[in-house]
Amino acid sequence: MQRYFQVSCHALMISAFAALALTGRLDAPAIVIFTTALSVSVYRTLKGLPEPLSPRGAFILSCVYVVFFLFDMMMLSASFIPASIHLVLFLQAAKLYQKKTDRDYLYLIVLSFLQILAASSLTIDISFVAMLFLFLAALTSTLMSFDMYRSERNHTATPQHIVAPLGGMSLWAAVWIVLIGVVLFLVIPRVGTGYFTRATTQSLLISGFTDSVQLGEIGQVKLSSAVVMHARQISGIPFAVLKWRGVALDRFDGHNWSRTDRKRRLLQPSLEGEFWLRPIEHQDDVAQYELLLEPLATNALFGPYQVRSVSGRLQAVEYDSDDSIYLRVPSARRTQYQVLSEIPKYKVEKKQSDRSGEEPIPASISSRYLQLPRDLDPRIAELARNITSRGTLTFEKASLVEAYLKRNYKYTLDLSWAPGPQPVTTFLLAAKTGHCEYFASAMAILLRAAGIPTRLINGFLMGEYNAVGGDYIVREYDAHSWVEVYVPGRGWTEFDPTPPDPNHREMTLALQLSHYIDAIELFWNSYVIVYDTGSQLQLFRSAQERLQSVQSAVRTQAEKWVTQGQMFSERAANKLSDLIETRWLWLVVTILGAGGLSVKYRHRLKMQLEIWRVRHGRGIIHKDIVEELFYRATQLAEGRSPKRRPAQTWREWIFGLPDPVRRSTLTKALAVFEKSKYGRQPASTTDFAVLEETIRELKM
Repeated sequence: MQRYFQVSCHALMISAFAALALTGRLDAPAIVIFTTALSVSVYRTLKGLPEPLSPRGAFILSCVYVVFFLFDMMMLSASFIPASIHLVLFLQAAKLYQKKTDRDYLYLIVLSFLQILAASSLTIDISFVAMLFLFLAALTSTLMSFDMYRSERNHTATPQHIVAPLGGMSLWAAVWIVLIGVVLFLVIPRVGTGYFTRATTQSLLISGFTDSVQLGEIGQVKLSSAVVMHARQISGIPFAVLKWRGVALDRFDGHNWSRTDRKRRLLQPSLEGEFWLRPIEHQDDVAQYELLLEPLATNALFGPYQVRSVSGRLQAVEYDSDDSIYLRVPSARRTQYQVLSEIPKYKVEKKQSDRSGEEPIPASISSRYLQLPRDLDPRIAELARNITSRGTLTFEKASLVEAYLKRNYKYTLDLSWAPGPQPVTTFLLAAKTGHCEYFASAMAILLRAAGIPTRLINGFLMGEYNAVGGDYIVREYDAHSWVEVYVPGRGWTEFDPTPPDPNHREMTLALQLSHYIDAIELFWNSYVIVYDTGSQLQLFRSAQERLQSVQSAVRTQAEKWVTQGQMFSERAANKLSDLIETRWLWLVVTILGAGGLSVKYRHRLKMQLEIWRVRHGRGIIHKDIVEELFYRATQLAEGRSPKRRPAQTWREWIFGLPDPVRRSTLTKALAVFEKSKYGRQPASTTDFAVLEETIRELKM
């Protein structure tokens, strides 16, 4: 038991230290030093080597380290928390190498608990859950074996059959602890916004979503595969092509896009906690999405165009004149929110042309969204006139430019050409290859040159759909640029001139496995990390609605079964009444009776059929036939002779029969029976004849 306890105690320390190391907040020297110390201690324990340090030596080392702790806190780590973690690790290492008492083992357990507590404060990653489960299993095993180890010193040695199942008991105890903990976590009332909602992850240094963006920044973002957000549809009509709109830019100087109107207005939440940009015009065209946004170096919020309202755990929400929405300051933690978007009517009518004329463009729109670079190549204006010459209305001209770019230019992230002083001109007239920023910028400049107000939009494409979690996984390489065109009578209308990316990702086994992992992480983030009072109330409300739905379904199904039963009973009664009046009833009763008897005596009938086939030379004489004929013969003999006692064998009973004739007749049948049953020899036609002759003689 002592060896088991020591190994279990080391497993406890390993799981606690692993949880701390996986946070990514522990420096490399501390990881290497403590891993080495722990590994050597495990080796010495397995070999049964004595501890090299005396209690006094360990105490002196600890006192010396207290001085080093002050130096570590002031100079090396320059922080209290890392220095405190170093202190805990050193104290545990010192205890490992000293001659230990029961109190020292308790110190080791407490120090391991402090490590797991520190890990819970430094990370929100799901890997902590795995380490926590291992820690709980090791803790249960250590405490149980520690108590048994102390009792063992005062009694005889612990039997091996008690030690063996202790590991399994510890695992089951850990499972129950986790399950009970999950239930308590879900049902105990939340008193704040959640323990894990503070900043425990670094923000993604993502560019392209500020008030000023250099041409090419989105292309740099697309080189990364880091996850930006998760999104799932809650209700409503799905978008045919989903885009997550971020920021809108209206001024282009040839190299940079920026916003001229940088004023933002603070939205006031409603009583339900919703931030409304404007009322919904058509309730049937609304879709609701829930997004879990990773910490980003931007305060922009994303949603499908056109966003009507935003809700969730948001402190302050702002919007600008271009219908973009923002947090007041960038969030250093994951942000979960819901958006309500209205599907624009133009998505349905996009291929139709309205020949009834157009309204004039407001002056406020023209003055802001027709700006062009001062040094714009005059060939751009000529190209714009050539492309749009076949169109009459704004929508038609925009569609012509969109189709022209998709048809005559190629998409690539690898720019083999130098942008030069006028990158859009180089793209349009020479290179004709580029990524989405160049396509969107080119369309915006061409339309503005044709007198059509246009603005550039930076956001993300739909992303990768995860069928396991039922959500969209949006990564940095899904970053995208497109344009919105002001169409008189319709307002701002979305156009995307970028052709499809030829490098489409194929569904591989690794990608499928990553979907399962991502679904687990999404559940962890949604129901643990950001779990607060609102989430708890929503969970209870959802559970109540689900229970009511199940009850309603059960009640409806029960009523349906009762109705069907009544209808069946009525039909059966009517049929029975009709049959009673006809002779067909008796035919049915006869058939059912014959069928019932045939089912009851199916084995006997089957055996009789096989005997008939053997008798006429069409069947095989197997042992079941031999046994059946022998048992029939013994039943006939028992009718006129003493019955066989349960303890008697067939041979003892036959040899004890008082009638010598019956005894002689059954002896021949017994020889055939024993040869077939115990000798496993196939019966011949002669043997079959002997059995049938025995039955005939016994019937006489």
